[in-house]
Amino acid sequence: MRADTKEIMAEFTRTSITVYGVHLIMLQASTMTKEHIERPTEHCGIFFALSGEACIAVGELRFTLKAGSAVHCAYGVRLEIIVQEQQFEAVLVQYLPEKGASVLNNLPCMSSSFELKTGIDKRFQEQLQALCLLSRQTARSTPNRINYLFREIWIEALRLSQTKSDLPSPSYEASNEEQKLIEHLAERFNKVAFITEDVIHVAISPQSSLNNCILSKNGFLFAVRGEADFIFDEKQDTMLPGSIYHGSDGARLSMIPRGEGHFEYYLIHYRFCEDQSEFTDALPDQFVLRPGLQPRITELLELLHQNAVMPGKLTGFRKKELFFSILSEVFTACQRGRFNPGQLEAVEMSMQYIHTHYADPITLDCLAQLQGMQPRQLSYLFYKSIGIRPIDYLLQYRIKRAQDLLTMSSAPIKEIAAMTGYDDPQYFSRIFRRHTGMSPSEARHIIAKSPLK
Repeated sequence: MRADTKEIMAEFTRTSITVYGVHLIMLQASTMTKEHIERPTEHCGIFFALSGEACIAVGELRFTLKAGSAVHCAYGVRLEIIVQEQQFEAVLVQYLPEKGASVLNNLPCMSSSFELKTGIDKRFQEQLQALCLLSRQTARSTPNRINYLFREIWIEALRLSQTKSDLPSPSYEASNEEQKLIEHLAERFNKVAFITEDVIHVAISPQSSLNNCILSKNGFLFAVRGEADFIFDEKQDTMLPGSIYHGSDGARLSMIPRGEGHFEYYLIHYRFCEDQSEFTDALPDQFVLRPGLQPRITELLELLHQNAVMPGKLTGFRKKELFFSILSEVFTACQRGRFNPGQLEAVEMSMQYIHTHYADPITLDCLAQLQGMQPRQLSYLFYKSIGIRPIDYLLQYRIKRAQDLLTMSSAPIKEIAAMTGYDDPQYFSRIFRRHTGMSPSEARHIIAKSPLK
């Protein structure tokens, strides 16, 4: 049977679950599983097909599993998999509600078997691979991280299975505003010195709440587990894992956990060391980013919290380094969510082509043709993804390579020009001066006199 994704989404949102196993299954052609033919399954299970094709019998239901599809198997059913003419590969996730199998009678979606058609999505398959790798780790935090990532994967599977846009998604305008905000944040933290101060890790029980807490400093709040009703300076929202809230000094907030599980978050306080009046675009005091649940961000938050309480003169430096890494992961995840994997791959392949062929004649038409796109389409995606047009990126990359050659070799300027894609040395010198403020000869002279050379 095909599933009603709205009902499944609602049921998984309000029900806490525990993952009991993550298995990468590889079955040879013309084979049949035996484990659950005679005895029923002890968990709910989801098969995410990666390659090949198999027929899966779940009780009295029959499904065809191949790349781009998934099957949910109910608890306590008899299961049989018959592989077709080529090797079959899938990821199996076994889970139960946090309160155990006894509550499944009140959960119609989890207690039934159904299929989803997710389509072949590169990013989704990468998430499944990340889940398999995470399941092999033995750290104390691994079970929680597996639960978080599985929740993210399952929501993404439901989103991909939609034939119509039934699930809510941000409008183009909202995404554009978020992109502007990310660009301003990246510029601010890149240009202004700052100090990472307190790093707080809190888990609020269902019977507790946080009422009218006042932030003593600027801070980022990362929700990593559970849900909570959130009031931030009189603005109400529901906090879910993968959401990040920013508040300024003096902001007032309240949190009330939802459901029966704990609500867990990290709060990072920071302060800028310099006057920010030089920036014409002021950052809002309160805002929210929604990169989704990213295992790498959760891992970095754990490391930052552990490091924050360690003594030593290097602690402050390490805190700043980890905070920078967290912000980088957040910005990258937010940008990545605006484009489908094919679009991102086109940008990445174009960048790689530039890195390899920068000494050759390259035009926007050439780059677009290689990716099967119109020039304007590739230029737009490139700019929205990394903040610069393809030809400007090529120019900057060539100038950087020329600076490296001036540093590392004594080759004539004419040869360096040719090695970086410029047949005319005079034109190369004009471009170099325009972007560095000096001629190639002046740059080489300064480098030669540098005490660090």
